[in-house]
Formats: sequence, C-alpha cells, structure tokens
Amino acid sequence: MYVKIMTEQFLLKGDKVTHAPTGATFWLDGKDVVCGEPGRLTLETGDKYKLDDLKDEAWRIMMVERKSCI
Repeated sequence: MYVKIMTEQFLLKGDKVTHAPTGATFWLDGKDVVCGEPGRLTLETGDKYKLDDLKDEAWRIMMVERKSCI
C-alpha cells in the first residue's frame, strides 16, 4: 500500500535531505535539480513510497531552507 509522505519524515543535514523510513537521500546539483539515491521504496511492513513523491517533497524542503537562509 502506498503511504502518504509527510515533511516530518525527512531529516535535513547539511546540503542533503534524507527520508527516514526509506533511507532515500536527496541533494541539489548546481541547477536546482534534485539528485538522489532511492533507498528502499518498499518496506518489510508492506508500505510503499513513490520516488517522484519523495523527490518533490525533498525539493520543497530544500527550497524552504534556502529561503530561510537569505
């Protein structure tokens, strides 16, 4: 079953954002494009996550953090 992604599931550390349940890690390249490592998108519990959804939320978190630093 696909699980709703919540901002609280992400950890921001330096220039990387990690989705705690899956271990997916994301960062920005020089052109504000999110790059990443998918981690485990299907968990033993049966929970599933969509990589594009994780990527979108990671990008949003990084943009919010960037604006707060200005």
